[in-house]
Amino acid sequence: MIILLAALGLPLAALAAVQMALGRSADPHPAARSAAHLVAAATAPPGAATSSQQATAAPGAADTTTADPPAASGSVPSATDESTLTSKPGRPPAGTPPTGGGAASGGAADGGAADSGGIGAAGPTGTHTTEITLRSGRSYDLHTTVRPGQPRPLVVLLHAYLHDAAVMRDISGATPFADGHGFALAYGHAVDGAWNAGTCCAGTHGVDDVAYLRDLVADASRRTSIDPARVYVWGYSNGGMMAARAVCEAPDVFAAAGVVAGHLLVPCDQSPVRMMHIHGTEDTTVPWRGGWSDYVDVSFPDARTESSRVTSSSVVVGVPWPGGHEWPWWAVGRLWEFSAEQRTGRHALAAIP
Repeated sequence: MIILLAALGLPLAALAAVQMALGRSADPHPAARSAAHLVAAATAPPGAATSSQQATAAPGAADTTTADPPAASGSVPSATDESTLTSKPGRPPAGTPPTGGGAASGGAADGGAADSGGIGAAGPTGTHTTEITLRSGRSYDLHTTVRPGQPRPLVVLLHAYLHDAAVMRDISGATPFADGHGFALAYGHAVDGAWNAGTCCAGTHGVDDVAYLRDLVADASRRTSIDPARVYVWGYSNGGMMAARAVCEAPDVFAAAGVVAGHLLVPCDQSPVRMMHIHGTEDTTVPWRGGWSDYVDVSFPDARTESSRVTSSSVVVGVPWPGGHEWPWWAVGRLWEFSAEQRTGRHALAAIP
């Protein structure tokens, strides 16, 4: 019995062609909706429940069923189925626009455990966003809500090509959503704005972003209480490609991946993976249905039928929608709905019938 609802794996053009064609305007996205709208929309129940179905196929084959796009772009589509620290003021409660802030002191030394049990553990209950520099020299932003009790999930969020963590916070609406749903967030910082997702898009030679993400998760786990079985990685465009690579090459770290407007660019046949793939059917940067890109002189295969890069026991939920190359406002809710059911290790198949 094979559980597989859509497959990834679109090869992308060589980096040089991408950079020449896209330049600094890579990964265009429409103006973000107001933060209050993002919060209200992201925290509302999804438009349709996600459930899992089973498809029967010959051993080694992968089912590639996907959902039909919804009738209107404003609706939430249903799935086919379903260290140096720089502390920033905590974000306001859900329903108010997230704001930036100045630096403040605080936190733990690089590589060590945070004082008094983690970031902000000794202070009053609240939210904290902290920029952390790893021993490697790479950095990331850790956002967490100080709460007593059980270890919480962690979501690592990866920005698009030539974007940064600040842009990812603004367009995703993930920070207030995380505060309302009790998980920690880590926003990754790519080298020179690009992730090495395989054939795309690192401009700096020899960057090992999978190793960086392993270090990030280990460091975040020392600084706040994280459930190691509930660590997820999501990304947009080039960041989505990196999220797909990370869950394939570090399945012991990441229980699931969320890929928005991106594709899997590396072989992924060593172990089962769990991914949700959200993609606009009108995307002309990385087309969902295949065909010629408006940005590079390359014809992409059809994402609905590409299955050669994942194992037959993988779970990949495809969510095509009538949009372009963008992060839809409802994506964070759908990704969390899917990811929250997944676990690493011996718990990995618990939520899959």
